[in-house]
Amino acid sequence: MKTISEMRKEATKKDFIVDNLMKSKGLYCLVARPKVGKSLLALQLANSIATGTTFLGFRTSPSPVLYISTEMNSTQLVDRIDKMNLQFNDDNFVMIEQNPSERKLNLMDLQLQFQTFSNEYKGHFVIIDMFSGVDLNNGYNLNDYQDMGQVVIPKFRELCKKYDFTILLVHHLNKNNTSLGSTAIDGSVDGKITLKQDSNLKNKILLNYESRDYEGLDLVLKRNENLLFELSEVESDDLNYNILTFLNYAIKQKEFSFNVSDITSKLNLQITPSAFGKLLNSNIANLEKEGLHIEQKRTSTERIYVAKYEEPTYENE
Repeated sequence: MKTISEMRKEATKKDFIVDNLMKSKGLYCLVARPKVGKSLLALQLANSIATGTTFLGFRTSPSPVLYISTEMNSTQLVDRIDKMNLQFNDDNFVMIEQNPSERKLNLMDLQLQFQTFSNEYKGHFVIIDMFSGVDLNNGYNLNDYQDMGQVVIPKFRELCKKYDFTILLVHHLNKNNTSLGSTAIDGSVDGKITLKQDSNLKNKILLNYESRDYEGLDLVLKRNENLLFELSEVESDDLNYNILTFLNYAIKQKEFSFNVSDITSKLNLQITPSAFGKLLNSNIANLEKEGLHIEQKRTSTERIYVAKYEEPTYENE
């Protein structure tokens, strides 16, 4: 039994790898389509944790990092590390290189490597890039819900607890922009980071974060000249395509009600709903100049927008 004072004392303790993103002994997934930058983001995250520096503005808990690569060899990895100017050293970063043409790493392989990493480096963070390159079930079916939800993911979770590790699984998105394979992958992890390329702006990446322990998050990122991800301010000039698409739709509809989630999906906007909400609110005055008047109404569960278009008048008329 615990008193309320004891519960409050325990509740104030923060045991995290990345504050408000990843808890200690947690299991997480980073997903994206090919060439979007998931391995680059994983390396950037590894560098932040290895050096105890912030990751996209979030505090990290310093720890040596074990990076298991099932696609890149050490030469390719070093090339990326140098281009990104990451600050790894022999004490805070080690790699396991797995040849894709050889048999996949199995449970025994991971246990041996994890034991060594834990004993020699006292590390608490592991990245497995890629998830599909490891086989903990002697030939699991990536698309089978039972294999993923009841066997494979639980084994990774057991490894987290046994070795006091937080594990990040890097994985692919399919053509429908959902995690490749069974939905059990998403449902069984503690949190998922999804990267999507903005189809209209080459250097803009949309990051969505969902978690059972922390508040959800939508960020707009850009890559700098060193291939590092940085936070990008949501600016009307940068995302003008989305506003124009919405304005053209409003002109045809004349008068309608909407919420940002529905309109983002309906118009297939290349932006997350929360980011579009910010963009819309910052462009209310600009849209009024074009004849589109928008009012906000709050219900108990959501924010509703009421839009009405009237042909604008011009000063020289």
